[in-house]
Amino acid sequence: MIEVKKITILLILGSWILTFSLYAQPRLYKWDSPNEEHFLVDSIKISGNDKTEDFIILRELTFQPGDTVTESQLKYNSERIFSLNLFTKVEVNRDSINNTKVNIKVNESWYIYPVPFIDRADKSNNNYSYGIDLLYKNFRGRNENLRASVNFGYDPYLFLMFDNPVMFYNDQIGVTFGASYSNPQNKNITAKYLNGGDFKRRVYSAFLSVYKRLNQFNTLSLSGSFDYVKFSTDKYFLGLSASEKTFDRTFGLTAGYEYDSRDLKQFPQRGIYTGISFTHKGFGIDNTNYNILGVEYKQFEKIFDGLITRWRVALRHAYGRLVPYYAFSYLGYDENVRGHSDDRREGNNLIVSSFELSYPVLQEFDFSIKLPLIPRSLTSARIGIFLTAFTDAGHAFNNNYHFRIKDFYAGYGGGITFLILPYNALRLEYAVGDKGQGELVIGTGFAF
Repeated sequence: MIEVKKITILLILGSWILTFSLYAQPRLYKWDSPNEEHFLVDSIKISGNDKTEDFIILRELTFQPGDTVTESQLKYNSERIFSLNLFTKVEVNRDSINNTKVNIKVNESWYIYPVPFIDRADKSNNNYSYGIDLLYKNFRGRNENLRASVNFGYDPYLFLMFDNPVMFYNDQIGVTFGASYSNPQNKNITAKYLNGGDFKRRVYSAFLSVYKRLNQFNTLSLSGSFDYVKFSTDKYFLGLSASEKTFDRTFGLTAGYEYDSRDLKQFPQRGIYTGISFTHKGFGIDNTNYNILGVEYKQFEKIFDGLITRWRVALRHAYGRLVPYYAFSYLGYDENVRGHSDDRREGNNLIVSSFELSYPVLQEFDFSIKLPLIPRSLTSARIGIFLTAFTDAGHAFNNNYHFRIKDFYAGYGGGITFLILPYNALRLEYAVGDKGQGELVIGTGFAF
């Protein structure tokens, strides 16, 4: 099955070449066609937002009164507003009577809901975690979010978070802060061997993040954090901790940048997402001093007749005086290669890449039904069904590793995705690894 791996790598490399060739040519910034009619906008009217403040919607627009726009730009802006995850339906149209006015009509979603979940945390031993995720969105009409999540079972945790994207509106500055407690199992094979068996760690964490929105597409962020990690083993070995003790007390600072031009962020048809972050841990306190660099690039293009191509590459690099095993990069947990979901790899570095094709078998439409005693916002959603074909590749390795393409995991397959926006999606996929093994993948959310 080595040919599968070769084909997978070639497809991913080909998607990179296609991207660079497309973007070496001049691109229209506002997603319109040169042949479309442009019209002047002298006013904007918003309706349907019973709770959401007008400025939360207006700050998503790529135009303002005095600009000229096209119908394509109105559609693009409609999708960007829908991406806020606050509405079940968004319409941005030119007024039929006053053709210089733009009407924005929204239907607000339900903002408070608990979501129970179950997760197969350790697939090799069929160990499960389960719990509930409680989210209170948009509670003051300013797109603020309160979240509380509790997880029991194999890797228990408690997580609390508050996010305000417009803490200082005039300066376009947002703030997020949170705290968590977790008691995860060790996932590092080398650490298990050196300890002579399994062990766990207790982790108490807190963070504060401030982010500056430069415009609709560019965001800078700076985050400070503190982690206290205590291990259940009293046996120290090199790599157990960053401080060379049986516990770590670590201050961290993270700087980040994001560029996001996707139309519908939940399920884009075109656009680019790029993110880069650099984290320093320790500052020499308790002899702790290491770094983590993360880079991610995703691109989406609509080819023809509804066919969408999407690809992603992500890299993670951990380095420094002594990187503890729990800060390593892992393949087979949060990041995995479909066809190798049960296979584990670990190291300082991680590279994963995916290439997908999607085609609608049921074009997205707005669904709403009126039921007694139930708010219409709970029975309304944007529905769609897409067939997908995909190929993945990935590898995790140490810093002294001699890089070889043949060592990558690779897999391919196909499936079906059910969109239920703005709430979630359901994916049913079948994947085949490069050694011929097959697996059924059932999950919520999106592959990327």
